[in-house]
Amino acid sequence: MWRRRFATSAATTTVATVSRFKPVIGLEIHVQLNTRTKLFSRCPTSDASPNRRVAPFDMATPGTLPALNHQCVHRALKMSRLLKCHVPKWSRFDRKHYFYADMPAGYQITQNEYPIARDGLFGYWVFGEETDTPYWKEVEIVQLQLEQDSGKTINILDSSPSESSESRSLIDYNRAGCALIEIVTSPCFETAIEAIRFVQTLRLLIIHHNLSDGELHRGHLRVDANVSLTVDGKPGTRTEIKNMNSIRTIHTAINFEIARQFEILSNSSGKVIRETRGVDSEGRTVPMREKDAEDTDYRFMVEPNLPILKIRKEWMEGAERELETQGIADFEWLRDRCGFDPRSSIHIAEEPDLLAFVKRCVRFKDSGVTADEILYWMRELKTIMQRSKGNYPPKSDFFAKQFTTLIHHSGRLTRLRLLDLLRFYATSSESEEDVLLEDVMEFIDKNDFWRINDTEKIDKFVEESMAKNGKLAEKVRSGHAKSFNKMRNLMIETSEKRIELEDAEDAIRRFLQR
Repeated sequence: MWRRRFATSAATTTVATVSRFKPVIGLEIHVQLNTRTKLFSRCPTSDASPNRRVAPFDMATPGTLPALNHQCVHRALKMSRLLKCHVPKWSRFDRKHYFYADMPAGYQITQNEYPIARDGLFGYWVFGEETDTPYWKEVEIVQLQLEQDSGKTINILDSSPSESSESRSLIDYNRAGCALIEIVTSPCFETAIEAIRFVQTLRLLIIHHNLSDGELHRGHLRVDANVSLTVDGKPGTRTEIKNMNSIRTIHTAINFEIARQFEILSNSSGKVIRETRGVDSEGRTVPMREKDAEDTDYRFMVEPNLPILKIRKEWMEGAERELETQGIADFEWLRDRCGFDPRSSIHIAEEPDLLAFVKRCVRFKDSGVTADEILYWMRELKTIMQRSKGNYPPKSDFFAKQFTTLIHHSGRLTRLRLLDLLRFYATSSESEEDVLLEDVMEFIDKNDFWRINDTEKIDKFVEESMAKNGKLAEKVRSGHAKSFNKMRNLMIETSEKRIELEDAEDAIRRFLQR
C-alpha cells in the first residue's frame, strides 16, 4: 500500500528510490477500563451530563489522597496475560508533570520505570486487499502500564474574523481520573495495514474479556502512532500522531504521514522535523507542536501518596482463572473451530448482527457444510435482501435452519431455484410468517423442485421448446446468440428452474448437432 502511494506522490520517483525507504511504525494504545469507579477515587464512571462524575480527588482538591482501585489492577493483570507479558513481583506509580487545562493537578499519575507488566508478545493475522494472502505476525510489547486519564477539552471555534470572536474551549472533567492501560509496542510495524489489524484484533480480545467497552469513537481506545522512515538502513526522525479514534483514521493517517515524509526525504535538502501531529477530518496529519529534545522532560518522580504495588500470587491465579472461564474470543472461535479465514473471522466478529446469524447457522449446520459455503451464500443472501429492501441478515432461528439445509443440499438444486427459495424464506421469516412455513425439505419434495440431471429428460425439454416456438427455433438454428439465450431461458422456466443453466445450453447444442 505505502509503495503505491509513494509511486503516485511524485512523478519523478523511481522504484529504486522508493526501495531506499522503509517505514517504521510503533503504537501506543490507551485502553479505558470499564470498571465501575475510577482508578484512584470512588467516583462512578457511568455516563452523565458534563462535570457530573467528578470527585474531589479528580479535581486535585488539596488534602485528598488516591486510593487504588483493585479491579483496575485485576484487569491489568488479565491484559498482561493476554499479551504474554512478564509480570514483576512489584511495580510503582510515578508522577508525570505537564500542564493542560484538562489535567487539574498539573501532573498525571502513571507508571514509568516500573510498570505492572513488560516484555510481551502478541501474534495475529494480517490481511489486506481481497487478493492478499493472510500472514502471521508477532508484535513485541515493550510495556503495559496503569495510569489515570485526563479530562476532555471541547474546542468551539468561531469562524467570524471580528474582534468579538466567540471561540472558546470547554472542559468536561467526567473522564478525569478514569483508569487507563497504556500498551506500548516496539516499532515493528512496516505498513498501516499491519497496524490496523493489530488494533482490530486487540480490540476484539479486550471486549471479549470484559476489559473495556472498546468503542473507539467514544474514546475507549485511543491510538498514537510513532512513524519514521529509515533511509538506506539508517534510522529516521520520527513523528507522533496523536489520538486516532477509528480504524479508518489510523489507516489513512499513517499512510499520509509515510507519504509526507517520503516527499520531504526525496528532496536532497529535505529534513523531517520531530514533532507531534494531529489528524484532520480527512485523515491527514497536521502539525500540533514541535519537540525540541529527543525526550521531553516530564520531571518524573515517585508518587509519594501510593506505596509500592506488590503483585500477589493469588491475584495472578485469579486473572488466569477468569481468562480460562471466558474462553476464546468470537473471532478465534470462527477461525480456529469453524474454519473461517482470518479476514472473514474479524469482519463477522465486528458486526453483532452478522455474528449472531453465523452462530445460528453453525448451530444448525450439517457437518457437510463448510465455512466457505456459508460465506458464499451469505453474500448471495445479502444481495437478495438489498434488492427486496429487507433487513440483512434475517434474525429468525427458523430461517437460519432452512438456510443451512439449503446449502447442504445445494448440489441437488439449481442455482436459480436455490436463490428463489432463499428469497422466499428470508422475506417470509422477516415478516414473522415463519410459524406458517413448512420445512424447506418438505416444501421441495412436495413441489418436486429437485434438479433434473437426467440427460434424456433435459433433451426432451429442448425438443418440446423447439417444437412450440418455431420462429425462435429457426433463429437458434441460424446461430443467433440472443435467440439461443432466449430458448435456454424458456427451457429453464418450463422446467420450473429445475434445469441448470449450463445443462440447458449443452442440451440445445446437442439438439443442433443432430
